Amino acid sequence: MTETSLRDLALANRLLARDGIVDDFGHVALRDPADPARFWLSRALPPNRVTPADLRRHGPDGTCEDPGAQAYSEAVLHARVFAARPDVQVSIHHHARPLLPFTLVGAPPLRPVFHTGAVAGWDIPVWDSAPFGDGGMLVDTVEKADSLGACLGPARAALLRAHGAVVVGPDIATAVMVAIYMAENAAVALAAGATARPVPSLSRGEAAETARRLLTPNTVARVWAGRVAGLEL
Repeated sequence: MTETSLRDLALANRLLARDGIVDDFGHVALRDPADPARFWLSRALPPNRVTPADLRRHGPDGTCEDPGAQAYSEAVLHARVFAARPDVQVSIHHHARPLLPFTLVGAPPLRPVFHTGAVAGWDIPVWDSAPFGDGGMLVDTVEKADSLGACLGPARAALLRAHGAVVVGPDIATAVMVAIYMAENAAVALAAGATARPVPSLSRGEAAETARRLLTPNTVARVWAGRVAGLEL
């Protein structure tokens, strides 16, 4: 793993914390390009405190390879998402508040209601931990994480009932962009009253074409450069 990649992973944690996507308990994982069954994740810290020195490699079952580090209990979530999706290099788990109303039972689906909100996709599945019993709602076992991976399918994101979301991408900057605009889209939808009444959304075709045009290397790089400006490690 390169120093640049680890630095960007640490910056992603801090950026998402600053922008209100991850709270005290969110985390960002990066697949190890030299060993795709393994990934890098911070030791258990608030995301706004993560530095490159805090990043640790984890194994295919989510176990931290540093026995002296306190690891996130949901590290296995990332392990099994990576196993289910060979195309994914980055996995983000967060609890952005604007998304939470759309995770509740009976809530309408979260659709893109404005331009950049399209990057999350038109169909965002919702995963439910209830079939696994009263387990504190954490995705902390292989069985739960595999179920979540199956629910995610080919999508860029999935919601977790009464919990939060998972966002995936081919690189750090793309995954961060999707996570941010997905939460902003939810905020706009809520402002329009989406959980109380039907609100207009982009069509499936509009969302697909808009996302295709936005998720290009130049545009993703532009968003990343603007968002990390001023951040320090």
